[in-house]
Amino acid sequence: MESEKPKFSNLSILVLCCSILFAVLSCARADHPSFSAVPTQTESPPQTPTNEQPESEEAQTPPQEVESEDIEEPTDDVSIGVEPSLRGISETKVRIGIIKTADVFSDVEIGVEARISRITTEEEYGNREIEIVEVIDDGGDPEMTLQAVKTMADQDIFAIVLASISADKAVTDYLAEQNMPFFGWGFLEGFCSPNKWGFSFNGCLNGQTLGISGAFLDDGALRATKIFYGRQPTLTLVTTSDDAGNAMESLVQSVWGESLLAVIKIPTTQESGIAESILEETKNVDSDILWLSIGLGKTLQAKAQLISSFSGMVLDDVTYLPGILREYETSKGLEGGYVLSQFPPQEEYREASTLIATDLENINGPLIYSQAISLGYWSADFLIHTLYEIGEELDTRTFFNTTNIQGTVYDPDITGGPCALMTALVHQDPSGGVALLQVRGGVFRPVVDFSCPKRYWEN
Repeated sequence: MESEKPKFSNLSILVLCCSILFAVLSCARADHPSFSAVPTQTESPPQTPTNEQPESEEAQTPPQEVESEDIEEPTDDVSIGVEPSLRGISETKVRIGIIKTADVFSDVEIGVEARISRITTEEEYGNREIEIVEVIDDGGDPEMTLQAVKTMADQDIFAIVLASISADKAVTDYLAEQNMPFFGWGFLEGFCSPNKWGFSFNGCLNGQTLGISGAFLDDGALRATKIFYGRQPTLTLVTTSDDAGNAMESLVQSVWGESLLAVIKIPTTQESGIAESILEETKNVDSDILWLSIGLGKTLQAKAQLISSFSGMVLDDVTYLPGILREYETSKGLEGGYVLSQFPPQEEYREASTLIATDLENINGPLIYSQAISLGYWSADFLIHTLYEIGEELDTRTFFNTTNIQGTVYDPDITGGPCALMTALVHQDPSGGVALLQVRGGVFRPVVDFSCPKRYWEN
C-alpha cells in the first residue's frame, strides 16, 4: 500500500499556512466552555482560631442543629464537575473515532492503526485493546466537522483523533462539553486553554497568540538555525499582510529580537510576481536567512527564484511533505532550499523513524510515510500513554484528574521522537521540537537533527 500523492488544494494551503513552528491561525480569544476549565472550588468560611475567646455571650450560643442533608460537604476534588462516564470503555476495549480533512490528512488512520498494532504484540496496556469505530472525512467544512463530532458523541466512543483543518471553537467546545478527549496537531485553538480536553503531541502552538499567561515562546527556528551557523544569524521574515501575518511578525520579533532585520508583507491577494517583490525589498538588507511564511502555493511559486538570487539561506516552514519531491518540477524548484519540520523526519533514520516503519510493516503499510501518518501515529502514542498512566480505573473523571490535575509526563523516550510534555501544561506550551532539512539531489537531507528544548520541569 502506497501513500497518496499530496494534493495542493486551498485546504492544504490553509493548514500549512499555519506555520510549522509558529502556528498562528487568526482566531479570537475563546470564552470558557463548560468543563473546559477546572471547576471552581467552593471556599469554606473562615474558622475562629482556637486560641481566641468569644467576645460575647451571644457568640457562645451553640449553633442550631441542621439536617445532615442541608450540609454541603467540602471537597478538594477539582474534577468534581466531570461525570465519571464509562462511555467507550469496557473491560477489554477502549473505542475511539477519527475525524480528518482527507484532502490534507488523507491517510492519518494508517498512522493510528500502526501505533495501536503494537499494543497486542507487546502487551503495553493491560487487557484493553483500542478499537477504531469510525473514520469520518469532514471535507474541511466546519459544519460537517461539528456534525461529525456530534455523531461520534452519540456513539459509544471514548476519544477522538482530530486531524481536521475546520475544527473551530464550536467543534472543540462541544467536545469539551461532552467530556470527550481529542488528540492531534496543536495548531487549532481548541488544543489551548481554556479547553482542557484537547491533547497535542506538540503542545499548544497558539499560546502566545491567545494571550495565555505563562505560555512559552516557541524558539525552535532560532535554535535550529543558530546551531547551523554556530552563532545567532540575522533574519528577514516574509509573511502575509493579514492578522495571521501580524501575529507571525509579533512572535518572531519576540524570539529573534534585534536579529530580525526586516519584515516583508505580501498581500493575500497577490498571485504573481512574488519573488520579484521580495527581492526588491531585500536589496538593502544584508541578512543571513530569508524565511518564507506565506503558505504552500506562494512558497512553491517564489522559492526557486529566491534560492538562485538570494545569497543566504532561503527557508520555509511548509514544504516538508514526504512525496512532494516526486514531481520533477517541484523538486527542481526546491533544490538547495531549506525547510523546518515540527514532525520527526523519517530521513534521519533514528529510533523514532525506525519504530514507525516497523509498526507500519505490521499492518502492511507504506515504506515512505506521509506527514498525516506521522500525525496519526504520534497522536495515538500520546493517547496510549495517558491510558497506561490511568490504568484499570479509567473513566472520564480519572482521565481528567490524571492529565490535568495530577499531571503526567508524556515522553516517547526514543531518539528522534517527539519532545517530552507535561500533560498539565500541554494546553499552554508548545513542545518546541524542530528539525532543519535541505533539499539536495532531489531528496530531503537533515542538516540539524530533530531536537527539543529543555523545560524547567524536566530532571
